[in-house]
Amino acid sequence: MNKKSTVARLARSHRGMTLIEIMVVIAILGMMATIITVAYVRYLDQSKVDGTKIQMQNVVQALDAYKVQYGAYPTTEQGLQELVTKGVMPSMPKDKWDKEFEYIRHNSSSYTIKSYGADGQAGGEGFDEDISLP
Repeated sequence: MNKKSTVARLARSHRGMTLIEIMVVIAILGMMATIITVAYVRYLDQSKVDGTKIQMQNVVQALDAYKVQYGAYPTTEQGLQELVTKGVMPSMPKDKWDKEFEYIRHNSSSYTIKSYGADGQAGGEGFDEDISLP
């Protein structure tokens, strides 16, 4: 009789998972996937902001090289396309959202370079915030 009760107890302990247990596991996995996805998207957005700032620094260096060679920065009308035309940059510089930078020359020795962020429009907050140099 002792042997039969041991076998019955072992059979009950190996019956498997109930539907509720499976649903709890699926819910936990879903929550983890959501948290990881949100963190990953934020990481990607921040990397685009950082990459845009680096690209803007490259444009600043190209503008400085242009000024040394030609005596002044390109006019606002010439824009950054002048850097490509004169061979200072190999292609038209763009931000990480694949939009061209806005370039405004204030005078022969100062200018502003601007990216309108993720939304491509003036203003905004967070990843939509405008980025400008200097």
